[in-house]
Amino acid sequence: MAEQKSNIFRQRSLDRISSPEQLTDYLRVTNPGVWVLLAAVIMLLGGLFAWSMVGSLETLTDGVALVENGQAQIMVTDSGKGEITSDMTVRIDSDEYEIATVEKDDFGRTVALAPVNEADGKYDVKIVIESIHPIKFLFS
Repeated sequence: MAEQKSNIFRQRSLDRISSPEQLTDYLRVTNPGVWVLLAAVIMLLGGLFAWSMVGSLETLTDGVALVENGQAQIMVTDSGKGEITSDMTVRIDSDEYEIATVEKDDFGRTVALAPVNEADGKYDVKIVIESIHPIKFLFS
């Protein structure tokens, strides 16, 4: 039994810690894989923080615009996301314009007017209801 207890530790490990000249050798606690993983996590968190500073989350609603003579008459088709007001941004294709006025038509629908630089015709549009930077979620 005593012989069995003395063999609890591997002989190689005992030899490594028993020689006095190896006491000054550095102790390797981690391996390079752990450092690579740590660097990847730090870079991911840094990228997420940078995006939260410069990125934005937007609430959009859909609409249809009839453009005639540089004036867009925008009918809001999805009115459940919020109230449309002047100075909101409207996107026609990849161009952004500002809503000048908002009215209700004879049928109670919301109609927005915006000066645009698009050819006459009918367009699908997106109206930006709200835009917020993600970092504000942490400080509000």
